[in-house]
Amino acid sequence: MLRQRKRTLFRIFEIVVYVGILLLTLRLSLAIIGDESKPLPNADDLRQLMIDAEADNTRRSLNIERVCKKYNLGFYRKLAEDSLFKHPPAPQYAVFYMNRPYNISYCPIYKAATTTWLYNLCLLMHVSEEMLNNGKEQLSTIARRVIPELGYPEADRVLNMSRKLLVVRHPFERLLSAYRDKLENSVAGREHGTLHFYKKYGAKIVQKYRKKDFTKPRQDQVIRREGVPPPAGVEPTFREFVDYMIDTDLASYGDDHWMPYYLFCTPCLVKYDIIAKVESMWRDQVYAINKLGLQDKIKPRWRHSNGYTNVSKVYFSQLDRATVQKLYEKLKLDFELFNYTPDTYYEYATSTD
Repeated sequence: MLRQRKRTLFRIFEIVVYVGILLLTLRLSLAIIGDESKPLPNADDLRQLMIDAEADNTRRSLNIERVCKKYNLGFYRKLAEDSLFKHPPAPQYAVFYMNRPYNISYCPIYKAATTTWLYNLCLLMHVSEEMLNNGKEQLSTIARRVIPELGYPEADRVLNMSRKLLVVRHPFERLLSAYRDKLENSVAGREHGTLHFYKKYGAKIVQKYRKKDFTKPRQDQVIRREGVPPPAGVEPTFREFVDYMIDTDLASYGDDHWMPYYLFCTPCLVKYDIIAKVESMWRDQVYAINKLGLQDKIKPRWRHSNGYTNVSKVYFSQLDRATVQKLYEKLKLDFELFNYTPDTYYEYATSTD
């Protein structure tokens, strides 16, 4: 009888564990799929979506032009006048993925839906979904192999003739995403280069910015991912990373994952045909796909979503308002170019340090 009860309890335990694994798998799957499961609009809804998105796209383009003129940058520079910002003299051709068969040039702002669009570009180049999903190579590696980098002057010719796509995200959200993905945990995610980022940036940030009386952030100021080993404890905190961002000449020493948009994709030097935003990702994808005539080739998808809410509130609570203001000043041009505001993040800042 006792043996039978043990077998029954063990069987119940197995079922509970199995259900837990299924729920976790479902949660992770939903986090990856996101809006990919959202049905495509019908003909009438699509027409209205295209009208609304086209109007937004025009406003975004005009705002970029206005801000570039305001700060005397790029196409709009008057040599007799100075600018507040150091700006490249030419586009960074090497960062673009120039898909010549479909006449598309895409500038990848990392941590702003690059996984989604590199996936789409690879599909257009006949890379199988099996290869894209097997995890053996990063998408950027596969994409660069099938869409090789072009040198000048060929790159300039192709870029000017192609339809140009840019996807942006709130600068603070993108920065936080880069920190969490690349610097917060050197133990997990080594297949995505976290150890490399620790050695190249993290260790130096800690050495320079960690105070002798250092105390770890409170538990309510970090989010630990389920099923992921905890960090080693030697990684920079978000506050230390922000201090590094504020003090660093990002044009010379910044990484692609947190390089300002205006330096990396040079919107004052490249007139983008489509300017999408992560905040309206599904709609803007439908718009871009139809605008580019790709509706029979690819579909809207959302390849990354961490499934958490209020992430920025949790991490920005490590900062005081003065630090948020300095960080905003560092990224001010990105904010203005793409019409974002830092106001909510001042409210998140609660630290008195």
